[in-house]
Amino acid sequence: MSLLDIVLPVFLVIALGYLLRIVGLLRADVTPTLSRLVFYVAAPALIVRSIARTPLRESLDVASLSVLAGVTVLMASAVYLACWRLRPQRRGVVAQGAHRSNMVFMGLPVVAYAYGDEVLGPVSVTIGFMVMLYNFAAVLVLTLPHAETSSLSRTVWLATARRLLLNPLILACAGGVLVRAVDLPLPLLADRSLQLVGQIAMPLALLTVGADLDFRRLRGDLGPAAMVSVLKLILYPSLVLVGLRWIGVQGTAAEILVLVMASPTAVVSFIMAKEMRGDADLAGAIVIGTTAFSLLTYLGWLVLFRI
Repeated sequence: MSLLDIVLPVFLVIALGYLLRIVGLLRADVTPTLSRLVFYVAAPALIVRSIARTPLRESLDVASLSVLAGVTVLMASAVYLACWRLRPQRRGVVAQGAHRSNMVFMGLPVVAYAYGDEVLGPVSVTIGFMVMLYNFAAVLVLTLPHAETSSLSRTVWLATARRLLLNPLILACAGGVLVRAVDLPLPLLADRSLQLVGQIAMPLALLTVGADLDFRRLRGDLGPAAMVSVLKLILYPSLVLVGLRWIGVQGTAAEILVLVMASPTAVVSFIMAKEMRGDADLAGAIVIGTTAFSLLTYLGWLVLFRI
C-alpha cells in the first residue's frame, strides 16, 4: 500500500464533505447533528467493541500514557508562557491549539488505514485518557489569562467535572476496559450491533470535518494559525516520539500513538474558546489551518515510519 493510498482517502472524504456543504446537501444546521451522532453514538460503539476485543496488556500501557500526559503538560505550559505578551483572549487559544488533537475525527481513520482495525483497541484507551487530560488543560489555559479567574474557577471546574463524567468517549473506554477486565465475552448480537453502528463513525466523522471547513476563518489570523500548525503537527508529536523511545517503546506501538497525536487541532477547541471568553476567530483559524496542513505532515510522518 502506498502512502497516498493511506492518506488520500481520508482527505478525499473530507473534501467530499466540504463539497456537499457547498452544494447544499450538507447544510450548516445539519452538520452539528451529525457530529453529535458520531460523538455520542457511533464513536462510543466503535471504542467499546475495539477495547473489549483487545487484551488489556496491549491496550492499557501506563508508561506510554504517562509520556503522553507529560508531553502534553509540557507543551501546554511552554506555549502558554511563551505567549505572555498576547492578549488574554488569544493566549489560551494558542496554548490549547498547540496540543489538543482531533483524535476521533482524524486520528482514528488515519491509523486504521495505516495499520488496520486491530490497532483501534490500544488507540481507544489512549483517546479516553487524553480526553480527560485535554479538558483539564483547556480549562487552565483558557481561564488563567483573565484577571478574575478566581471568581470563575469553581463554576468552571464543576462544569468540567460534569462534562468528564458524562463524556461518552470516556464512558465507552471505561465500559470496554471493564468488559475485558472481567473477561466477559460480547454476545454475538451485541458484537454485531456495535460493529454496524461503529462502522459509520469514521466516514461520518470525516464528512463532518469537511462540512465544517470554512477557509474564511483564516482571514487576519493566517500567521498565528501557521505557527500553531508547526507546533501542533510537528513539534508536539516529535516530543511524543522522543518520549516513547526514551522509555523503550518502539515500532508500531510508538508509531500509532504519534500519528494520533499528530492529528490536527480538535474542533471542540473552537467551542471551548467561545464558551470561555477566548478568541473564537483565532481558534477557528487554527482548526482550519492545522486540518489543511495535516495532509502534508501526515505524509511526512508516514515516510518517517516507512509505512
